[in-house]
Amino acid sequence: MAYITPPLTARQKQRFRRVEGFLDEFRKAGYGDQVIVKEADEEFDRNVPGIDSEYRIGYDLTKELLRTEKDLTAIVGGLNDMIAFGIMDALQDMKYKVPGDVSVMGCDNTLFSKVKKVSLTTIEHFVVHKGMDACDIIMKKISSRDWKYTEFEPVSIYHVEYEPQIVVRGTTSYAKTK
Repeated sequence: MAYITPPLTARQKQRFRRVEGFLDEFRKAGYGDQVIVKEADEEFDRNVPGIDSEYRIGYDLTKELLRTEKDLTAIVGGLNDMIAFGIMDALQDMKYKVPGDVSVMGCDNTLFSKVKKVSLTTIEHFVVHKGMDACDIIMKKISSRDWKYTEFEPVSIYHVEYEPQIVVRGTTSYAKTK
């Protein structure tokens, strides 16, 4: 199993937490030593990303990974579905079958992951709902500024969570046996 991600820099703590959560689950299942984390060079975060940057990470790192790792049965595009699309194209260019030879999974459940020819297995973590909640919180904070109940400005802390869900589609299957 491999996990492909943009750089895991101190500046990008969310990426690091996502990788740690992924690795923790594999450790709990007894497979922690069978996971390879392949991250992009830190140069990626220093440059202004192009529209295809995440796709290129998936594509380029998959090609690098498969030069040395011949027994992979699954690759996860850790940050988003665009990385997974790059992974799938690299696998296709290298004559691997998805999911016959290697399963692929993304994260975000974007519109393109639902396209029948793609049919990407992915993680739905409700980005749209998170965005709506964030806007609601901002609007409440803005409107509450006009209400003066005390001489002090209250500090409010909001914590909203959504339980991520796996959306199983056509890019994953059971690992092949040898």
